[in-house]
Amino acid sequence: MVLATACLTFALAALSLIRPAFIQFLDHHFYDGLARSAPAGRSIAGKPPLIVDIDEASLAEYGQWPWPRYRLAQLLERLRAMGASAVGIDILLSEPDRTSPVVLREAFSRDFGIDLTLPSIPPKLADHDLLLGEVLRCGPFVTAFKFSFVAGLASGKGTLLPHPLTAAVAGPDPIALGESSLPHAKSVVSSLPVLSTSAASSGYINASVDRDGILRRMPLVTEYEGRLYPCLALAAFSLSRNNPPTLLTMGRGGAESLRVGTATVPLDRHGSLLIRYRGPGRTFEYLSAGRILKDEDFTERVKGRIVFLGTSAAGLADMRPSPFDSLLPGVEVHATVADNLMREDFFSHPSWSPAMELLLLLATGGIVIFLFTCTATLWSLACLPAMAAALWLGSLFALHYGGVFISPVMSLFTLACDFSSITLFKYGREAREARARQRQLTLTQDFTIRCLASLAECWDSETGGHILRTQRYVDLICRRLAEKDGYGRHLGPETIEQLYKSSPLHDIGKVGVPDHILLKPGKLTEEEFEEMKKHTVYGRDAIRRAEEKFGTGTSSHFLLLAKEMAYSRHERWDGTGYPEHLRGEEIPLSGRIMAIADVYDALVSYRVYKPPFSHEEAVAMILGLKGSLFDPAIVAAFLESEEQFRKIAAELSDDSAD
Repeated sequence: MVLATACLTFALAALSLIRPAFIQFLDHHFYDGLARSAPAGRSIAGKPPLIVDIDEASLAEYGQWPWPRYRLAQLLERLRAMGASAVGIDILLSEPDRTSPVVLREAFSRDFGIDLTLPSIPPKLADHDLLLGEVLRCGPFVTAFKFSFVAGLASGKGTLLPHPLTAAVAGPDPIALGESSLPHAKSVVSSLPVLSTSAASSGYINASVDRDGILRRMPLVTEYEGRLYPCLALAAFSLSRNNPPTLLTMGRGGAESLRVGTATVPLDRHGSLLIRYRGPGRTFEYLSAGRILKDEDFTERVKGRIVFLGTSAAGLADMRPSPFDSLLPGVEVHATVADNLMREDFFSHPSWSPAMELLLLLATGGIVIFLFTCTATLWSLACLPAMAAALWLGSLFALHYGGVFISPVMSLFTLACDFSSITLFKYGREAREARARQRQLTLTQDFTIRCLASLAECWDSETGGHILRTQRYVDLICRRLAEKDGYGRHLGPETIEQLYKSSPLHDIGKVGVPDHILLKPGKLTEEEFEEMKKHTVYGRDAIRRAEEKFGTGTSSHFLLLAKEMAYSRHERWDGTGYPEHLRGEEIPLSGRIMAIADVYDALVSYRVYKPPFSHEEAVAMILGLKGSLFDPAIVAAFLESEEQFRKIAAELSDDSAD
């Protein structure tokens, strides 16, 4: 058992290293449950990020999307004037604004050959992209771009991005970025150069969902064309802190951490942050872009805050499923990452976590083996829920108060599998022992019955062949009767087996009859016959005392059948038998069956008081006593089996026994 359980534990340890999809699925959802129950986290110095939302009301007020870039310029200028410390624009501005007069003039000239002259439009309003670029140049704005990681897509390949992350890279060995475990972009879709070069910074808006489609991680840095670039939230956070020094720490297994000013961000080996969500959608404060464009004064709510400009309008929002919400606007994901950086409050699954999970798994297996081999079973069972609770609470404490996720899934799986395997092993062993005990009990029971039956034979002229023959006759009649309507429910396989085994005790009462009567070769006198009839009572009383010792259960039923046969086999169907003068079905079924088996064997066997009759003569006599001595239904079953009776009588005859 120890060896088998140890092998199972090591097999599960190997499985934990492979981490198949279903284990990852369980890990993710266990993490989600812990994350949803996490406390609020550290307090923040200053106000959390603010979301300026191009919502349904804004579109209803200012027209469908996309808006003219001059309107975006107006919106950004108002946010700058209200004192935002950084504004991350979660909108990809990669195409020229087609509402610009200069763009319209070129389109009409190209498509219709018409030269539009618009002398009344001021030059700065003729090109909305230039106008937006001028606004971007004057404020703390972060434009967006998007990486592509699919090889073979040449679009944007080789495009130079104006704002790489100025970060030192530290590690045990010199690491080439192109060979690291960080994400490597193949191409990029960036905002227009006039916009991206004008902004103070830029960041990518890519997000990385897990295999189950849930967004739990955000890659903070990505390598492109040999340089590192930040995500939109990191770029906005750095800009709000005046771009502090940044240090990326790499280990042999991949990325380990990113230090931005005083904040040290734990990363997984691919450079991603395990996002600490604060709740479902609308956890952060939202301001409608339409209200800001109406010149409403929100200075107190905007001043000094990191602002993310995006949309939650239906059909426009980039919706992402999170552990808290099935649909979370992408702009709120960026706000959550920035909030994590501001609070310096992170969740992580560090590089040493898998080793810790493996040690927990092996320790769990060892404890289970110890408990079930060295302690009582009840104590072991009591410890199992305590161990499961300890694993769960330990993981909960590590995440809530240490910010480290150590998955207990494989340890709990090991606990369940090892417990199940040991339980099955013990059950199998106990079942084998129970079967062995039952076989021994059956052998002992059969031996006892034979001894008692042989004891009765010592006072009778009958031989051991009588016991064997009557057993077989009883079995034949029972099986025939079981096929008939009305008898099947009384004669199940277990009852037939018990009747077969208890039948040798039908003559046990003869030990109480005096020898001069029991062994008398001639006809008994009336007084002697009355004494002879008492053997039914002697047999019943002897078995009744044994029955009282055993109580209820299988043994009691076995003795009940033996008692019925010993006491009632001399009753007659017409009520003229003894000792109770029972009539018809008042006679127990076991007694009625034993009556035919006993009479047939007495007829075809030698007795001191008579010679043996032939099989045909015995059958004729029994048929003649149908309805008077014997139950007609049992006589019918006997007649259907008479040839088997003949064979049994010949096979187990007293002559052959001798």
